[in-house]
Amino acid sequence: MELDLLDGLAAAAFPGSVVRKDLAQKFKGQYPVPTYVGEFLLGRYCASVDEGEIAEGLNIVQQQLQDRTVRAESKNCSSRALASKGPFRLIDLITARLDAATDSYLATLPSVQLKDVRIGDALVRDNERMLTGGFYAEIDLEYDAAITDEVKGGRLVS
Repeated sequence: MELDLLDGLAAAAFPGSVVRKDLAQKFKGQYPVPTYVGEFLLGRYCASVDEGEIAEGLNIVQQQLQDRTVRAESKNCSSRALASKGPFRLIDLITARLDAATDSYLATLPSVQLKDVRIGDALVRDNERMLTGGFYAEIDLEYDAAITDEVKGGRLVS
């Protein structure tokens, strides 16, 4: 795609910051995340006017959305599955709440139908929006057998 005069001026004035909005249409509706999540990834990997760099970035975005999102038909993510897979990264809506019984924060990850996921205090302090409706994020998820033995929580988000 050839840039018009205004697009060319914007790309020259803000190198590495201009993203073609038409690229977002390639992923719209294909993955269970809002459009702005795909646009964020495009901004990270496709902020260029070089067609080769854009093509490479599109492949990275496609791979990340494919590997890190969970479709509705495969939402079953049990503790056993987590234990066998080892740590993995997920793009999901994360919300957190304080569990008064254990004096710890517990997160909810709806795309994998997990509730009561143990999450570190520092992570919640650094991202307080988790407590007020949450946000989409790349989340590292890992099974922790020691936490499973406690009253609540069988997984650890780091």
